[in-house]
Amino acid sequence: MTQLPLVNASTTPATGGCGCGGHGGCGGGGGQATSTATADGTATTAVSDAQPGDLDVRPLAPAQRHERIFAAVAALLPGESFVLTNDHDPKPLRYQLDAEEPGQVAWEYLAEGPDVWRVRLTRAAGHCC
Repeated sequence: MTQLPLVNASTTPATGGCGCGGHGGCGGGGGQATSTATADGTATTAVSDAQPGDLDVRPLAPAQRHERIFAAVAALLPGESFVLTNDHDPKPLRYQLDAEEPGQVAWEYLAEGPDVWRVRLTRAAGHCC
């Protein structure tokens, strides 16, 4: 099994990516990104494909996906996060996490379809194993 690269949420860029803090050693962006301007003129970037360091479950059989994702969540230390890449909105997974670990895993959409969803899951800083 591939070791998941975990990142500290406080050092992870809000725009997504692999969370390594730079792209000198991880191979760089890799995903398709589009920039758009908001009403106030600032630019936003939407990443629409998996990035280096993501937990990309798309190649897995559907029956294996939740097992892999829950193992990755269980391995998170307080303040750590990973980015999940999936081929559909993983909203049911969010409901299950909220039911099993209420308030312990933050959920931030980085890309929302139509073909690729990327979600940053972060273990609450006050969580105790």
